[in-house]
Amino acid sequence: MKKRIITGTILTIVLGLLIYFGEGELAFLFSGFCVLLSLVASYEFTKMSRNNKTIRWFDYTAVIMTGIFSGLSVIFFDRIIFYKYIFVFLLGIILIYTFLFISIKEFTRFDFSNQILTIFYTSLGFIAFAYLRKIDINLIIYLLLVSMVTDVFAYFIGVQFGRHRLAVHISPKKSIEGAIGGMIFGTIIASLYGYFFEVFTFDYIYIILLSIALSCISQIGDLIASKFKREVNIKDYSNLFPGHGGVLDRFDSSMFAAIFLMLAIIVF
Repeated sequence: MKKRIITGTILTIVLGLLIYFGEGELAFLFSGFCVLLSLVASYEFTKMSRNNKTIRWFDYTAVIMTGIFSGLSVIFFDRIIFYKYIFVFLLGIILIYTFLFISIKEFTRFDFSNQILTIFYTSLGFIAFAYLRKIDINLIIYLLLVSMVTDVFAYFIGVQFGRHRLAVHISPKKSIEGAIGGMIFGTIIASLYGYFFEVFTFDYIYIILLSIALSCISQIGDLIASKFKREVNIKDYSNLFPGHGGVLDRFDSSMFAAIFLMLAIIVF
C-alpha cells in the first residue's frame, strides 16, 4: 500500500504539472506526454496479446502505427486536413496489414484483427486527453475527477458493503454496490466541479446526466481492460508504475470516458 501511495502521489504531481502548463507555447508538453503514453500502452497490449511468448518483428508494427496515429492526431485534430488524413491513414492500415497477411505465413487472422484493435484501443483515449486539454483545462480536470472518484469510491464501498458480484468471470472482487456507489460519488463530485467552474454552458441537469454517463463508461472501460487480462491470466499489463501496474492499468477507465466526452463535445 505504501508503494502504491508513493507512486500515485508522484503520478498525480507529474500529471498535474503537465496539465497546468500544457497550453500556449508549452502545449506540446502534455500532447507529447499523451503520445508517449499511447506508445507504452500499445507495447503493453502487444506484449499481453502474445501471452508471454516472444514478440515477433511484425508485432511492433502496431506500436509504430499507434505512435504515428497519435502523433499526427494531436497535431492536426483542430484542422480540416485531420479528417482527410484519417481516411488516408485507415486505408493505409488496411493495405499494410493485408500485405502482411498475404506475404507472411506466421501472420494470422488473429494478428490481423488484434493489431488493428491495438492501434485504436491504445491511441484514441490519449488522443482524446490531448483534445480536451487543448479546448479547456477544466475539461480534462472534470474528466479525471469523474473517472478517478468513481474508481476510488467503487473500490472502498465495494470492500465495505459489496455483497453482490458485478462480473465474477472478469473481476471477482468488483461488486454491484461498489459500482453504484462509485457512480453516485463520481457524479456528485464531477457535477459540482462542472457547475461551479462553468465547464459547460448547458443546464446543471445535463451536467449531472453527462457525469452519470461518464462514470458508467469509465467502469465499462475498467471491465474491458480486466477482461483482456483475465483471458491471458495476468494481473497487470506491466510494472511500470509500482503498485499500480502499467499505463493501461492506470488509465483504462479514463481512456474510455475521454473518448465519449470528446465525441459529445464534437457532436453537440
